[in-house]
Amino acid sequence: MSSDSEQYFMRSYAPPIRRDGFMCNGYDFYVQAANSHLKSRRADATDLHALLTYTAPPPVLTKAGKVAKRQPRPHEDQSEEFYLAQVAHHGLKAVKTKDAAKRALLSAFGSKKTLAVPDRILMLEKEMEKREEKRKEEEKQKKRERERDSAIEKFLQEGGGPSAKKGKTQGGKLQISAELSGKFKVVAPFLTEQWPELSQDDNMWLKLSPSSTNSRIWGAFDFGLLSGIIRSTTLPLRVGDRVAFFWRGREAGEDISTFGDSNNGTIDFLGGGKFKATMNSDFGNFEFAGTKLDGAKANGSLREWKKTWRSINQRAYDRENVARWGKWGGDSDDGDKPAGSDTTEGAESDEEEEYVGDDDYGSVGCAF
Repeated sequence: MSSDSEQYFMRSYAPPIRRDGFMCNGYDFYVQAANSHLKSRRADATDLHALLTYTAPPPVLTKAGKVAKRQPRPHEDQSEEFYLAQVAHHGLKAVKTKDAAKRALLSAFGSKKTLAVPDRILMLEKEMEKREEKRKEEEKQKKRERERDSAIEKFLQEGGGPSAKKGKTQGGKLQISAELSGKFKVVAPFLTEQWPELSQDDNMWLKLSPSSTNSRIWGAFDFGLLSGIIRSTTLPLRVGDRVAFFWRGREAGEDISTFGDSNNGTIDFLGGGKFKATMNSDFGNFEFAGTKLDGAKANGSLREWKKTWRSINQRAYDRENVARWGKWGGDSDDGDKPAGSDTTEGAESDEEEEYVGDDDYGSVGCAF
């Protein structure tokens, strides 16, 4: 639906806001009588005065002084609903008939041709317009979210994935090597919508590999706007399992590192080489999805991914921040120590199997 069509739809079908006898649909502030389709907006004071003081001109005469057969169109007065609405628009005491409304309005005009609108009504109009604009924006946001959800579902339905048949076993268990290792094509509708110059569907990817002890998943990703490393808290065992992860990376543009507990997300493994996920970032929480690609097999380059992970921390951020302003930032050996949860001996090993395939993390625009 085009922007113009969307606005017309919302204007025509969204119920208006009602308050103190007035209505507002984001475009018009009006009064509508019960059981009437007429929407009476506030009339221009000059036009309203002309209506109230209208006097019919004498008939047009022929040269012979007789009433001509062809006369100007007769004056068409406004409806009763219109005049009653003008009484309300100008804060006058409510009346019940057209004639009474005209008299009240003429009295309010007095000897002038202007009629002031009370401040309370002007303030009410502004408040209702703001409320309607907020509601309209909320409706647009909901529509965008529905479109993003639809794009993800379409992507997952169309992307068969090379592991669709061999990715599951009886009982819905995941085959670790088949499902959790490899390169995945990714779509992230929120990013492509908001930053199309940086994040494009054809260029986004995620690579995954379980740790050597199958205690967690490591991965590298490039989503254009964001790139970096993910580290899950557990390992999924069955189709439909959800795992939480943290991520560290860099933001495109100024190449600023980003890390911390708020950099988190979840992945739902759907089987057949597919997943749905969420990621929280400084740019907002967004959803993305992936389907596995051919050619990239199990066992990621964990050593490099872990090295990158450990190199992104507060010490490195402070050093880079100082260096960014033209000062010496100190030595670069400020990586984190290995965590003690990826090996059976309690010390995380760097001696992991290497990724078999076209591992290009580190050669992308957001290299570490």
